[in-house]
Amino acid sequence: MRFTNQSIMRIAAVLALTAASTSAFAQSAEYRRGYEDGFAAGQRAARDDGGRGYGRNRLHIEEATYGARGAMCDARQAVRQEVERGGAIITANNQLCGDPIRNVEKRLSIVYRCGDDEPVRVVARENETLRLSCRR
Repeated sequence: MRFTNQSIMRIAAVLALTAASTSAFAQSAEYRRGYEDGFAAGQRAARDDGGRGYGRNRLHIEEATYGARGAMCDARQAVRQEVERGGAIITANNQLCGDPIRNVEKRLSIVYRCGDDEPVRVVARENETLRLSCRR
């Protein structure tokens, strides 16, 4: 009989620990679901904020090159910084990424998209200004 009481006590202890760990696992899974739901809600809010730097109308710079005759520099960072500052007016000049080829007229080519729209390519000659916009 003593052996049976010890076995029953062990089984009871195992069941108690199993119940506690199942509860912790359920809380962990619930926490994870809440985190994922919150993340998804944040993503939806970012897509739908009306063009204030995020969302459906967000202007995203995919490519920006400045130069001529195969001598090009990557102007993406400078163009993105200007857009993030709220100024979607970009002047094609050597301040974007340097002078990739001296004494030759250069061009700035930008490929951008607004949200999920198709990409738009715009080009400006040196010292011309481009206005990037998601408004249609």
